Amino acid sequence: MRIGSAVLFVLMLAAVQAHSDDNKWYIGDEHCPPPKDDGTYSAPYNALDHRQEYPTFSGSDKPGWSCSYQRQDGVIVQYGDSRTPQQQWLDVWGGNDNNLP
Repeated sequence: MRIGSAVLFVLMLAAVQAHSDDNKWYIGDEHCPPPKDDGTYSAPYNALDHRQEYPTFSGSDKPGWSCSYQRQDGVIVQYGDSRTPQQQWLDVWGGNDNNLP
């Protein structure tokens, strides 16, 4: 019984670790260092992953972090999305554009 409980505990820890690996904070580079996770910005969010789940989590009404710059070769580099998760979701799944008079 004790060994079974220990194995179950280890499996739960592994599942939590695997889930937290997917929840990375913002990525940037030397021109756009990402912000600290201090509550100023919402967590990174991808509306395509949440078709029927309008975001209501804590911070979903805060803007996301974004940064962009133009490299010397003319390519524009963009990190993040400055829209709130709720705005992102509505832009992807809102569907009100089809109901115009």
